[in-house]
Amino acid sequence: MFTRYSISLGLVLIALSGSADTVKPLDEFVRDGRFRDGLSAYASPTNNAERFSLAALQVLDGFQQFIAGFNKLGLNPELARSMMPFLRAVVPNRQQTSKDVATPEKVVSLFGNLKVSLQHANATLAAMDADQFSVEVNLSKARMDLDGDGIVATNEMLMTSLGRSLGFPSVSKTGEDLIIHFDSADAMWLNGYNHFLLGLLDVVTAYDWKPVWSQCAHVVFCNPQPLPLIAQYADAGRDRQTAQIADLIAALHEMRLELVHKRGLRNARDEFRAMISCSRICWQRVLAETDDDHEWLPSPTQTGPRGAKITLQQIEAWQHVLDELDSILAGQKLLAHWRMKAGTGINVDKLVNSPPRFDPVLLIQGSALIPYIEKGPVSDQTNWRTLTQPFGPGFALFAIWVN
Repeated sequence: MFTRYSISLGLVLIALSGSADTVKPLDEFVRDGRFRDGLSAYASPTNNAERFSLAALQVLDGFQQFIAGFNKLGLNPELARSMMPFLRAVVPNRQQTSKDVATPEKVVSLFGNLKVSLQHANATLAAMDADQFSVEVNLSKARMDLDGDGIVATNEMLMTSLGRSLGFPSVSKTGEDLIIHFDSADAMWLNGYNHFLLGLLDVVTAYDWKPVWSQCAHVVFCNPQPLPLIAQYADAGRDRQTAQIADLIAALHEMRLELVHKRGLRNARDEFRAMISCSRICWQRVLAETDDDHEWLPSPTQTGPRGAKITLQQIEAWQHVLDELDSILAGQKLLAHWRMKAGTGINVDKLVNSPPRFDPVLLIQGSALIPYIEKGPVSDQTNWRTLTQPFGPGFALFAIWVN
C-alpha cells in the first residue's frame, strides 16, 4: 500500500512539475495583449522558440508603451497619419479626453524607453543559434493597449498599428486570419528590423529639437509645456488650419538643430550596417527552407502573408541593393546629390564621423555638405534604376516589409 501510494504521489509531483515548466504559447499572450505576463513567463528561455517569443514580446511591449505614451500626451491625430518615423505607428483614440501635460523630457523618455526595449530584444536574439524552430502567431487576433488606459479592448488590434507601419491592410478582404509560423529566418528578420529602428532612433535623438518645440509644440500635442509664445497670444479659434500650417512652416524655419550626441550618427551607421548583415543571413535561411508553412518571408517556392509571392530575381536583386547600401555606409561609394557634377558625391563615412548641424534647407541646397564632397564612384539614379527594376513600382513597400 505504501509503495502504491508513493508511486501515485510521485506521478502527481511529476505532473505538477511538468505543468509548472510548460510555458503558454506566445500566441496566447499576444492575443490578449498581455505582454508583461509573457515577459515574465519567458524570462528564462531554454530554446530558440522561447528566445524568439521573449524577443518578440520585448519589441511589442516597447512599442505598446511608446504608442500608449504618445496617446496619453495627446498626439495630434493628423501627425499620426503622416509618414513621420515612429509616429505613424501611433493609433490615436479620438474619444480619449484626458491628456497628460506633454514636455520635451517626457517625449525624450518615450524614445529612450523604446530604444532600450529594442536593445533588450536584440540581446535576446543574439543568444539564438541557427537551429530551426516554429512559433505560431495569429496576427489577425493580436491586440495591444493602444491608448494606454490599462485595458486591452477588443478593437485595439495589433494589425491596426503594424499595418500602418508596414503598408499591409489591417483586415483581409476575405476575412481570413493572418496566421504566421515564425522560424529561424524570421528571427534574423526581427534582429535586422530592430537594428534599423535603433539606427533611426540614434538619428532622431542625436539632435536638440527644442527650436522646433518652441514653434509648434501646440500643433503636435494637446497640452504642451512650455507652451510656444505665439500660442499664448494667438486667437485659438481664428482660422485654426491656416495657423497650424504657419506654425509648422515656422518650425521648419527654426529647424537648425545642434548635435547633442556626437556619436549618434556613427551609432546609426553601425546599426544600419548590422541590419544589412542580418538581412543577408535571413535570406540565406529562407532559401534553405524546404517547407511551406504559413511563412512571413517566403522563398520562391513558398507563399507569404495573404498569398504574397517573392521571386528569385527579386531576392537576388535585394542582395545587390544590400551591397550598394553597405558600400555607401562604408564610404566606398559616394551618395549622390541632385545638384552635384557627375562623379562627385557625399562621403557618408566622413559625414557621420564629423556630422554637421541639422539644417534641412542647407542640406537640400548642398552648402551643409561641402566638407564631405569627394570625387569617386557615385551611387546615382542610374544605379538605383537598375537595382530596383525587378520590383517594379513596389520597391518601397518591399523594402519596408523585408527591411
